[in-house]
Amino acid sequence: MAVRLVALDLDGTALMRHRTLTERMRRAVLDSLAAGILVVPATGRSYMDIPEAVRKLSGIPCFLTSNGANIVDGTGKSLCADLIPWVWCVKVLRLLEEYDTQPSVHIRGASVNLKTADPRIVARYGNSDYFKRSSVDDLAEYVAEQQTDIEKIFAVLFEPERKAELTARITAGLPLGVSASGPDNIELNSLTASKGHGLSMLCERFGIGAAQTAVVGDSINDISMFAFAGCSVAMGNAETCLKEMADYETETCEEDGAAKALERLVSGEWQ
Repeated sequence: MAVRLVALDLDGTALMRHRTLTERMRRAVLDSLAAGILVVPATGRSYMDIPEAVRKLSGIPCFLTSNGANIVDGTGKSLCADLIPWVWCVKVLRLLEEYDTQPSVHIRGASVNLKTADPRIVARYGNSDYFKRSSVDDLAEYVAEQQTDIEKIFAVLFEPERKAELTARITAGLPLGVSASGPDNIELNSLTASKGHGLSMLCERFGIGAAQTAVVGDSINDISMFAFAGCSVAMGNAETCLKEMADYETETCEEDGAAKALERLVSGEWQ
């Protein structure tokens, strides 16, 4: 069955070194749209954290952001959201203070992080948009003052060996969904929010069946989309569990693997 919608992960998939869109990737997206295939960026990022080069691509119908917790249209207007109650977020942030972490929250389509000059963050992100986000001295206090429900809680873990312990403590107290985009971080969403659930809602919105969808991804937070889509493509740099689930495997991010996957889907080589 011909593919009508492609959910495209960003970091480690469509974005080179987590920042840039290559010319081949840009052209592959535009060619897919011209062929009548809806291309939907599906990311753990907040809407405003998506690089402008992606947000400004002509013809993108919507963006699945914050692991499916907020689906927005091409202007950034929220179409539907599945949020964490702000009081739960405060509890999690206070718990994170007991660990060596760098937390941030996605709120109203943007990211706010704990103010830091930690050289480990600089080493991890380099000269990136991370440091252009809003930042506050006390993230839990900020959320409590805003009293606005949260799309996602994200934390870089400087002691990844304590990740299982931290996850167990969080989920023992609160019904939250746990995922990650790498071994040194944790991502928390509403229990019902996921990229896969968001993709199913988009399919219903556009009248497209699961068998007519494809997904390209690399990380654990893409698993739910792989389970839903009719056609799944794992990046060459993807987690082993995704490669085991995938119908196809493309080249790595550094080799423009996502662009090549779109080209194969458009040509009908992969269905």
